[in-house]
Amino acid sequence: MTAGNGEQPFPQISRKVKACAACRKHKIKCIMDESGPPCRRCVERNLGCVLGKNLQSIIDEKTQCNQAILQDLENLHNTLKEVTRKIDLPEPVSLQSTALQKSLESPPRSSRFGRGVSDNGYSIGASGQDNYGPSCDNSPKVSPEDGNLPHVPIHSLYALTKLRALRSPDAPDGHSSPSQDDFIARGALRLEDAERLFRLYRDRLDSFIYGVGCKYQQLDELRRKSPILTAATLTVAALHDPSANSLYGICSTEFRRLTERSMFDRRVNRDYLRAMCVASYWLSDMSWMLSGYAIRRAAECNLHNSYIRTIEEKSEEAADDARLWYILNICDQHLATLYGRPAIVQEDSSMQQWESFLESPVSTEEDKRLTSQVALLGIIGSIRELFGPDKGRPTPRAYVHQIAHFNKQLDQWIKHWSDALPEQHQHIGRFPRKGALLHFHFAKLHLYSHVFRGLSGENPIPHHFLDCAATAISVATATIDFILTDPDVAAGVVGMPSYLHCMTAFACMFLIKVAVKYGGDVIEPDNVWNLTTSLVQHFRSLPAGRWHLANLMAPGLERMAATLKSGQSNESNQNLRPQATDCATHPNTDTLINSGLAGPIIDEGLIGPEEEFFFDYDMSFGA
Repeated sequence: MTAGNGEQPFPQISRKVKACAACRKHKIKCIMDESGPPCRRCVERNLGCVLGKNLQSIIDEKTQCNQAILQDLENLHNTLKEVTRKIDLPEPVSLQSTALQKSLESPPRSSRFGRGVSDNGYSIGASGQDNYGPSCDNSPKVSPEDGNLPHVPIHSLYALTKLRALRSPDAPDGHSSPSQDDFIARGALRLEDAERLFRLYRDRLDSFIYGVGCKYQQLDELRRKSPILTAATLTVAALHDPSANSLYGICSTEFRRLTERSMFDRRVNRDYLRAMCVASYWLSDMSWMLSGYAIRRAAECNLHNSYIRTIEEKSEEAADDARLWYILNICDQHLATLYGRPAIVQEDSSMQQWESFLESPVSTEEDKRLTSQVALLGIIGSIRELFGPDKGRPTPRAYVHQIAHFNKQLDQWIKHWSDALPEQHQHIGRFPRKGALLHFHFAKLHLYSHVFRGLSGENPIPHHFLDCAATAISVATATIDFILTDPDVAAGVVGMPSYLHCMTAFACMFLIKVAVKYGGDVIEPDNVWNLTTSLVQHFRSLPAGRWHLANLMAPGLERMAATLKSGQSNESNQNLRPQATDCATHPNTDTLINSGLAGPIIDEGLIGPEEEFFFDYDMSFGA
């Protein structure tokens, strides 16, 4: 039967049958246990109790049969591909049934809300969704006397409702799929390009994340194990490869698609969380969103207790989970510092007792680098807790003593890890120790820059904070010079996490703001100009992709350096005026910036609103 518009109507699925045939015939209440027939009335009367099948049951049984057939067909197809590969024949084309099945797994939005059209052309009305609701577990009835008291409140709600969303999934595991139906198999990314990107990540980039990001030595194995980890690692590799500009969008789009599709999955495995770690560590455009999401998913899988299991069980698997948890915490602390917001994870025992993890027999040499970061972020977290968010008020004078205390802690940290970390690394040379020194410089800049809070307008630097201000300027200058002059750090710009790039931008902007506001009283503007332009030249000489942060920062830094020169010129031309004006108040600032003196720039939409950020001359430098 067809509808008036010629389309076949969507079948209306009847409600679940809850009464047996005998009770329905006599129109009386059928009392039946959850285990099924016979019902109480049929038992008492010795009747045959039959529970009829509704349309939904028939559809479910047919669906199971169809899925089994499709799985058998897919297994045959995979075997045929192996045979053709061994005898050097072209592989058979991908199964259309498999692609169609995957596309139907995520119904379109219109089919879930209100009236829409399904993929096969059926009209779907709201009445067909009346019984839509959260999925529940089929569990035995519980009584108040069963078991002990619930450990956490959510257990009580789960016991009453059996909502699956309230139950934590099982521990993460690894599973291998015999088929490879990913964006490489679909032809979106050539296998040769994927292999090249994978080698770049495996042989160099993964060492910057302490070897946690990828446990596989072959792309083929990675693709079978985890499509989303494949997309994440290839996206990061394309970001760092200057010849992969056209591939970055393909990989990034696939990673976003898989992330969105899996957002509400009940189960995630270890490699899924690994993909979230990789993305949070390097992909600055999505790190804030993914970091918080990944921490919650990891907590669902009990990764926050993996540190204890590592110590007690001495298990390699538990140690791997602990490393993932550490990376997620590191990303969380980095983002809290960059954004000036509270960290998601507070007072975590694994972060505070990292020494026990390092002493475990299953710890590795890479774990020294990992735990060094954990130790440093403990200090930085205490600094954030002391100063709190920037509210535009000056830093209290009493904080001089706390600043000195944190400075001593940072000195002790670098002294210890300069000797403990390996001097040479197989893939990244001498970067481990040099990277620790870079983190040390940025931590000191973060600490001492707080003395500039609330110093807007013409407020001078308080006398009691002059030494701290001088230290902040000295550290920022030394940090940029360190990036430029040390060959290991200069090369490590392509590979280091986005946190270090953001802190590099902060150091440059800090010096430029100080030079504009205070002129030669605290630092020579020419020195700042030389450092900034040298850094721009270095960024542009790096073998990195177009979308790498170094390439995105270069045009903005160059424009800011130009304001230093233009500011000096304006000051010399107007030295007879009673008040000195800086670039923030000069009427020709926009003309100077937009005149093209800064050289070629890329699309402003790719960088963000630099003017809004760069021309905020309020000396509240924040966290």
